[in-house]
Amino acid sequence: MKFLISLIAIMSIVSCSSDDGRENTEIKTPDINGVWKPYQYEYKGKTYPASTCQQKGQISVNVDFSGVYERYDVAPSSGECNMFDSFAGKWSYDNMSGTLTLTYTEAGVVKTLKKDVDTFSDTELKISDNTRDLDNIPGNDDAVLVFIKQ
Repeated sequence: MKFLISLIAIMSIVSCSSDDGRENTEIKTPDINGVWKPYQYEYKGKTYPASTCQQKGQISVNVDFSGVYERYDVAPSSGECNMFDSFAGKWSYDNMSGTLTLTYTEAGVVKTLKKDVDTFSDTELKISDNTRDLDNIPGNDDAVLVFIKQ
């Protein structure tokens, strides 16, 4: 009987050991706020620099999540650098789905622009982009457009 009571007492002491050895680790989410400029494309393990014209574009996210999306590219007809898209509105970021969404109003109609975020850090934002033909084979490529925080 004493053996059984001693065994129970020892098991209780061992099972109540403290977890004080574990560190409290805070998981820091990078800050999406700021001005992000296109820098390069990544496709099939290679990098392709964004053109000087494309680098004029931006994703701007203010502290209150208001902001803009602007995309520049060379117009095929004139060869000049033109702004192709410009939207101002309210950004939101869904960490679970990795989606950056801009809600804006155009001609009285509320619209959304969604960008699938591949990854982002405090200095780099990578967004899925299929608007480029990077390998000179007809059809758009599923590339990643890398933005650098300014």
